[in-house]
Amino acid sequence: MTKAKFTPSARWHGSEEDFMKMVTNFFLYDYEDCGMVKWQGYFLSDHTAALKQQAAQEATHYPPLPMMSDEDIRSTLAQAYQNGNTVSIQVDYTNTDGNYQAPYRGKVAGYAGADTAVLDTGEMVSIMDMRHVDLVPLPAERL
Repeated sequence: MTKAKFTPSARWHGSEEDFMKMVTNFFLYDYEDCGMVKWQGYFLSDHTAALKQQAAQEATHYPPLPMMSDEDIRSTLAQAYQNGNTVSIQVDYTNTDGNYQAPYRGKVAGYAGADTAVLDTGEMVSIMDMRHVDLVPLPAERL
């Protein structure tokens, strides 16, 4: 494969080396980049809304719920799976500020092996990582 040779504009009468020096000097000393200002119009409103939602979620503090035994967690998950209940699962992880992350929420769709619950949202949560599992009550109008 042959490398294409750079040829400056027909209006340029100097050498290729002089042209490259001129271009390099332009970008080093004369060109002023506006930074992100020129790109902000490209952000979609959906993307901006998602970023705001993520920031709000990260700003929300979730207090630590009581640590449940492995047996109680498995029993609650089995009950939810059998009855089609929604669960709220707090995992035993904290962020760098020491706050717990938002709980996983969904119906138990099944299990991946003996130690991982699969929610209808597609999330897979290891039972060993679970701190607390609650059954989420149905809204009053659905009872």
